[in-house]
Order: sequence, then structure tokens, then C-alpha cells
Amino acid sequence: MVLTDQVIIMAGVQALSERCTKSFYNFFCEFWDTIESESLVANWHIRYLCDELQELSRYIVAREPKPYDLIINIPPGTTKSRICTIMWPAWLWTQDPSLRIITNSYSADLAEDHSSKSRDVILSLKYQKLFPHVRLRQDRTARSNYETRRKGARYTTSTGGTITGKHAHVIINDDPLNPGQASSEAMRKAANDHTATLATRKVDKANTPTVTIMQRLHEDDVTGYLLAQSTDGIKHICLPAEISDEVHPIELKQFYTNGLLDPIRLSPEVLQEQKTALGTQMYAGQYDQTPFDKEGNIIKRDWFQIVLDLTVMKAIEQAQKMRGVHFYIDTAYTTDAQNDPTGVIAVCDYGNDLLIIDATKVYLEFPELCKWLPSYARQMGYSDRSTVRIEPKANGLSLVQQLQRSTQLNIVAIKAPTTSKIERANAASPTIEGKRVKLLAAAWNSDYLDEMAGFPAMAHDEYVDLTGYAVTDYNERIKTYDTSELDELEEIMRLRR
Repeated sequence: MVLTDQVIIMAGVQALSERCTKSFYNFFCEFWDTIESESLVANWHIRYLCDELQELSRYIVAREPKPYDLIINIPPGTTKSRICTIMWPAWLWTQDPSLRIITNSYSADLAEDHSSKSRDVILSLKYQKLFPHVRLRQDRTARSNYETRRKGARYTTSTGGTITGKHAHVIINDDPLNPGQASSEAMRKAANDHTATLATRKVDKANTPTVTIMQRLHEDDVTGYLLAQSTDGIKHICLPAEISDEVHPIELKQFYTNGLLDPIRLSPEVLQEQKTALGTQMYAGQYDQTPFDKEGNIIKRDWFQIVLDLTVMKAIEQAQKMRGVHFYIDTAYTTDAQNDPTGVIAVCDYGNDLLIIDATKVYLEFPELCKWLPSYARQMGYSDRSTVRIEPKANGLSLVQQLQRSTQLNIVAIKAPTTSKIERANAASPTIEGKRVKLLAAAWNSDYLDEMAGFPAMAHDEYVDLTGYAVTDYNERIKTYDTSELDELEEIMRLRR
């Protein structure tokens, strides 16, 4: 029997259709040229992510309870959006064209671009020939929202936008936070709130998974927000550009080549260029997948000297008597550990330097805080030369008034700042970099240094604010010392060294 050319061609089409239907990775490679003019540069992480999404797709298509929601943290330039937000929805419809999909990005333009490219794949001649059961409705084929003839749909939204009345079988949250705006608490809150809203847009909460794809930009970014809710029911894939303890799952470390995730796209030369262009903090978030440079962003960890020698305690006591212990307080009245705590640091002059003798955070309601502070101050060496300086927020002013009425403490309202937190941290950094701020060795040192080094990418910044106030006062106070006082303090330090 002689096969006609048409039969041979149809057999080839059927084989290719089956090959792409059975493997999302094969589909991705086959349709790459419908959206890109450059050849695909293969790397192991592409196959890994495609296979991971294909496994999750089994539950979506079967309408079975999802095994988990998925978070993918991966550097820019690794084809993450092409895999997850452009190609995957198009492939999902080859499995079931009745699926409804919601995709989100931090801007409407970016979200529409992803949706439009996905539509280009679906409308391509190759796709139409391989998957004739997937057809878009002619009356609903907009760039950002379109539907199939089988009642499937792709809905597009952006952070802060609305998607009223729409529900989906899968939600793809791709770059919900603009990297350039991650330091803004308002923008982070908007992204987190929008993510919470997306979670209500599910056809079936037990079945509909959310896939979040982004870089780590802040401790309280969308990834941090989701992980803080609960790690149960979440699979977290973290692929930094350079091998580190951030790699999750840990077994993926074996695929790194010479310590690199993708030695072609993210070569040493490319990474060095990005470090120079972005700076340490932005590079840490976008490429290392950690919200902050472990050595420090604005303020470096190694700028602080920890005083270890216990023989200095007598010298500290003498210094306390000469100039007093000063307390700086950032108030919050709550017993809920999910909210901001009241932060407190206690400092004294140590020779020509500033010594932080304690740093702590407490979760107390107003009456309990009013009782706790006097006791804490006495415990830390409060004397008639000491001051208790309280940040001038609304609740701080009420604490000032209450403590002035009910205690003998020397209560001072800190002058309201006229600059931003970042500007104040920058202003304090020269004194800290000059090794003029020291820490008394204690268990609190680690938490304090993590927050100082992590700012402004940490969820809390009480210690940063308070240290800034303390450094400002110290720099003013040191000017008032006469030579004999400085000589006496220095002699005390020398004798105790």
C-alpha cells in the first residue's frame, strides 16, 4: 500500500500533537519561535519548571484537590514569564479548553503583554493545526481577555486592579510587586492585599492553585507574606543565580554548574554587571533571592564591634554614672505578635563611643507598657542623669503624657523627624561605619544586627529608627564634653582593657 503525501503529513501532525500534548516542556520548545526570534538557549531549570507545572496541571484538569500552591523565586532573564504566564496557559487549553485562568502582574501593560503573547501562540497556524479542538471565540479575542468556544477564558489583571465577577481554575501571579517600588510599604501592602483578593477569585478553593513567580525583594514582599501565613500547602522553589543556602528544594544544588544556575544567561560577567548596576541590596533580592545582602545594605554588619570582655562592666557602670543611660522607645500597643512591637534600646557613652547595652521588643497593651517601662529602665541602670526618649507618634505622645504624670522618669518626646527612614539611616551610617557604635555582648545582638543589616528590606525597622535617634543625640552630646571629661572616660576605658 502506498501512502499519499497527505497521509504522511497528517501522521506527522498527529505525532507532533501527541508529543506536545503529553509534555509541556516539548510544547514550550516547539512553540518558542512563535513569540521569540532568538533561538532558545536550553538550561536544566526550564525543563524542571515545565515538569513542575505539568504535574500541578494534572490536578487542575481533573478538578481534584490541589496538592499545594506554588511559589517560584528566580532571577530576571531566566524565561520565567515565558514558561509560566505565556506558554503554560496555552498548553493548559490543549488539555482542557474549558479551563478559566487569571493572570496578574504589577502593571497592566506587563500583564497585557503576557496575555497578548499567549494569544499569539494560540492563534498561530502551528497551534491551530496541532490542536483544532482549541478555538477562540471571534467576538471575545481582546489582547488582555479572551475566551474559547468551550467556555474557557483568560482574564488579566494587575496589582491594584479589579477582576470583579471572574473566577478561575488556576491563578498565575507573575511579578506582583515592581522591583523598583519594593522599599515602599504602601506598594508592598497593595501587592499583598491584591494577592489576598486573587485568592477569593477561585472556582473551587480546594482545587484552584495559585502560582506566584517573582524575585525576593523584601522580607514582607508577596513571597514573605504568603510564607508568613503558613508554609503548609505551599511548595517553594527558590533558584538564586549563584548557589547558596537559599536553593530550594536543596537537591537542586546538584544541577548548578560551577556554582551558577544558568552559566550562559547568567554568566559571571553578566552577574558582575548587574551587581554594579543594581547595587548590593537590589542584586541580593533579584539575583540571590534573599531580601537583603547578608553583610548589610545601608548599614553593614561588620561596622559594629561587640564588646566581649566582662571586665569592662565596671567601666560601663562608671560611664553610666557620669552621663547616664538613655532609653529610646518606638511604641506600639498590642499583644498580637503579627503586628509591630514596641522597640526599646538602652545606650550609654563608652569613652568616645556609643555603647548599646540592650535592645528588646515587647508586645504589650498600653497599661502593661506603662508598668513595664519604669521597671525595665531601673534594671538597665537608670539614674538621675538618664533620659527616656519616646518617638513622637500619636500613641507615643500619649505614653509621654502618662509617664510624665505617673513616674519620676525624665521623659522626653523625640523631635518629630523631617526626613525619611532611609535618609535617617544614611545620616547615621558614617558614625556607625567609623566603629563609634558598639554592642554589649548578649543574646539580642543577632536580632539587632539582622535588622540593621537588612534595612530597608526587613519587615520591622524599630531598631534602625531608634539607633538613628541615639546616634544623632550622641553626636550632639559628644560636642558638649569638655577635655577633662573625655580624658577621664578614656582613662577608665584604658585601665579596663
